[in-house]
Amino acid sequence: MKRIRTGSFTSLLRMLGERQVGIYLHNQLRKRGITRSTASSLAYASGYESAQHRSSLVKLVNSHLPIALLLAMAVVKISTGFVQAQEPSADVLAPAEWKRVDDSVERALQWLASTQQRNGSFPTRQQGQPGVTSFCVMAFVSQGHVPGEGPYGAQLLKAVKYIASCQKQNGLISAVAPWGATISRNVSKEISNTAPYNHGISGLLLSEVFSMGQVNQIKGLDAKIEKALEATLVMQRWPKRYPLDKGEWRYLNQQAEYNSDLSVSGWQLMFLRSAKNAGFEVPQAPIDEAVSFVRNCYREKFGTFLLHATDKDFRSRGMAGAGILALAHAGFHDAPEALQAGDWILKNDFRRYNVVKPFGQPEWPDDRYHYSAFNCAQAMYQLGGKYWQQFFPPLVKVLLENQQADGSWPAESHFFDGKFGRAYTTSLVVMTLGAPNQLLPIFQR
Repeated sequence: MKRIRTGSFTSLLRMLGERQVGIYLHNQLRKRGITRSTASSLAYASGYESAQHRSSLVKLVNSHLPIALLLAMAVVKISTGFVQAQEPSADVLAPAEWKRVDDSVERALQWLASTQQRNGSFPTRQQGQPGVTSFCVMAFVSQGHVPGEGPYGAQLLKAVKYIASCQKQNGLISAVAPWGATISRNVSKEISNTAPYNHGISGLLLSEVFSMGQVNQIKGLDAKIEKALEATLVMQRWPKRYPLDKGEWRYLNQQAEYNSDLSVSGWQLMFLRSAKNAGFEVPQAPIDEAVSFVRNCYREKFGTFLLHATDKDFRSRGMAGAGILALAHAGFHDAPEALQAGDWILKNDFRRYNVVKPFGQPEWPDDRYHYSAFNCAQAMYQLGGKYWQQFFPPLVKVLLENQQADGSWPAESHFFDGKFGRAYTTSLVVMTLGAPNQLLPIFQR
């Protein structure tokens, strides 16, 4: 059984807060075969202050829980009704299946750890840094590991320092990006396309790390996040060709027809929300404008969210998930667009491993397999109910069946994303399988 070290749990508790630890505790109990009523009672009993009672409780469940969860029972207060009402639950998989997931994830983390480079990065092409390294750190955090603590602590801290070191004077966090005090838009197509992704993903990772209370281990982390926020807001204010694109992000140069897309914008929006949740000053207006754009990307005739706010067919499973997730962060869990996109995802599932669906773009499909599976897993967990119950089990089955002998997953089949390698896809799969853990604050339900 996978165990979380006691040192790591202090940071996890700060990061999650009382409500989420209660959900995590309940789900971990259910995953290990404890009945729903018993799991609810144990989570409720964690609120008792009596040391004698807690000692008895620990003895009762010691064979089922990692040490971190035993600590959780001593400090978390949560009512029985609250826990029972939580959706989605861990019941979607049997205990034996959860054991297979845990074993698979541990093999994947061991493989990722073995690939780390001397400078702290995880392997990919330079244009994918530090976005891919940020994904890898998130993968570890999604399974209960934090920088600076526990078995992978030193490696994760080194990775975070590498990510922070990639920031340019203009605030962009990207290994390959324009230098200078302002963000130049006169760059090559590849730099233009990858730098905004690296920035949004890495900014999100740094603000999530800040939320864990790790600020003292990385010099000037708060200043770097503030500078990154400024860069994100500058890019959001760039002129847009179409009125419906207002409030969003895309690439650095202006060569593309559309000046905004849901994929880049989803990461920038999550970065803003994460930083705001971490205590940074983030104006509400840019977030509201971004959410408005997300809703503009929904098209009734397709029943899902598109890459662009247009009537042309720019469908992909990744954008369906990104749209649902963005609305959930804004508090619109049951928005009609989100529910219809959830139904669309169920019809366009992931049972055929690493197969890209072209939809309306046979020459340049927007769909990616691993990236889409990750987005959709987070989204369907947010929707809960039938969406999570019907989506997650078949996805787990196909992912576990296609894990390679060394613990990794194959590179993406899409001709553009394939060049970013196996650390990219493996980190996305680990986060996909870890969606129910709710250990990354930005993805908490």
